[in-house]
Amino acid sequence: MILAVLFMASPLSSHAALDTDEVDAIIASIPEDWPEAPEIEAEAAILIDADSGEILYAKNATQKMYPASTTKLMTALLTLENASLQDIVKFSAKAVTIPSNSSYIGMRRGEQMVLRECMYALLLPSANEVANALAEHVSGDMSTFVVRMNERMFQLGGVNTQFANPSGLHTDGHFTCAYDLALVMQECVKNSTFVEISSQLSYVHHADELLPKDIPMMNTNLMIRPSSEYYSEYVICSKTGHTDEAAQNLVTYAEKDGTRLVVVVLGCENGQQYVGTQSLLDYGFNYFHRVLPSSLDASLNLENYFTVSPLQIPTQEISLLRIDQSSTILLPDNVTSEDLEKTTVDTPTGKQITYTYQGYPLGTVVLSYVSKGAESPFLVDRSDVTLDYELPKNLNLIDGWLIVLTGIMAFVLFLLVIWLFRRFRRARN
Repeated sequence: MILAVLFMASPLSSHAALDTDEVDAIIASIPEDWPEAPEIEAEAAILIDADSGEILYAKNATQKMYPASTTKLMTALLTLENASLQDIVKFSAKAVTIPSNSSYIGMRRGEQMVLRECMYALLLPSANEVANALAEHVSGDMSTFVVRMNERMFQLGGVNTQFANPSGLHTDGHFTCAYDLALVMQECVKNSTFVEISSQLSYVHHADELLPKDIPMMNTNLMIRPSSEYYSEYVICSKTGHTDEAAQNLVTYAEKDGTRLVVVVLGCENGQQYVGTQSLLDYGFNYFHRVLPSSLDASLNLENYFTVSPLQIPTQEISLLRIDQSSTILLPDNVTSEDLEKTTVDTPTGKQITYTYQGYPLGTVVLSYVSKGAESPFLVDRSDVTLDYELPKNLNLIDGWLIVLTGIMAFVLFLLVIWLFRRFRRARN
């Protein structure tokens, strides 16, 4: 069993160059005093923070696996990124040609459906002919869509994926890994439409002029079904997948008290995909706590000191480093902010502070200049020193005038107090 934390500040840029060996090396470098994780019955699995990308747990995370219908996460992502929900999707003869024992909603050649309803069919009952039709609608044909699937996976930082179709129907040349599927789900849940649709228990297309037949659709995810033994109140949505070759797969997104997690379990026996997922969610929610940047460094609140000072300097007239409040870190409960080391680097738009624990990267806090290309008259060239709680060096002219003005104001206030005190004594005499 391998556990790890790896911060992925920007999968689109920072992970495209990684390979399986590099990811495995990072995963293997987890500190020895990390919280003990549960044993799960899955051939491969991973648990990450959906916000930061931290890997909290990993087991054979980069190993080649068959995704089955979890493939449809990438199909959904590309569709939502490249088409309108109001589009009309037409079903070709090729699209509806699927194995009779696979999942479908019974669409026939020449029939049409609104794209939004196609998304329900794709993500709830996992209809294979709908995946094919969406691929043709977005890219003209399925082959071109598959090329775009692989390109998008590379952009997200995938290390061991090769898609061969938009549905996940088995072929030896169609594979992925738990790490890559976590990246896809992490990107999917940024889209509110994806979350809204995939979290529904059921949906019904009612007969209309476009498609004159009722089509009921039921979500295959038992973790959001209250009547199921596998129900979990914190699970928002999941994508199931199953073929004989892949066994049972599940990719899940859950949230509790502001902490958002993504779990991937692959190669499970029936039922164990839910048991393993719940065990990993309990582990993530119960043994890690969410930390905001401002609680890691009191000095990150310097902006507030200046903007609310008695001098009342207008915010729009100065260019200060601002904290990206979406940057969060999940720390093990036995680790405090005092245990962390940090390094600061300059970027074209501001600063980045990277936090590590025993040399292991936990996360990055981003500080950006308010005005693009502008630098703060207060923090420029001194942020590293300031963040280490040392006095600023090489005060610039503006800093000097601030000190002088503050001193003058303090002296005037002192004289006023003395004058009032003497006047009061004279009045009493």
